[in-house]
Amino acid sequence: MNNQFRYKASSNQAKNNNWKSKIWSSNIFSILLIVLLAISFTKVGKEIMLRWEIKKEINTLQAQLADLEGKASKMDKLISYLKTDEYIEKQARLEFNFSTPGEKQVNLVNLNDIQDKDLSGDKKSNMNKWFNYFFD
Repeated sequence: MNNQFRYKASSNQAKNNNWKSKIWSSNIFSILLIVLLAISFTKVGKEIMLRWEIKKEINTLQAQLADLEGKASKMDKLISYLKTDEYIEKQARLEFNFSTPGEKQVNLVNLNDIQDKDLSGDKKSNMNKWFNYFFD
């Protein structure tokens, strides 16, 4: 009786092993594994590309941030310079012809400007001026 039980147990194992070996060696199972492998490679490839694009965008944004921070610091320096007395005095001299007490100003006139003004006073008609402009 012991032998019968052993024979039945070994035949069950043989059936189980036979069933497993048939699955592992079947063409359908191999094709299914190849399809699953291709799908997983595709998904992983898409994720890698997405991460690469995100990393590239992050680097671009970091470069823009560094550029903007540099511009902001330049603007801060410019604002602090524009608030100084030196700049205010310089602009007052240039724009409003201010001078310090005891200082004398000398204004030089460009002679070319005076000659151009004299030529613009000629009595030619507008049509003649345009004709001379294009054909002389």
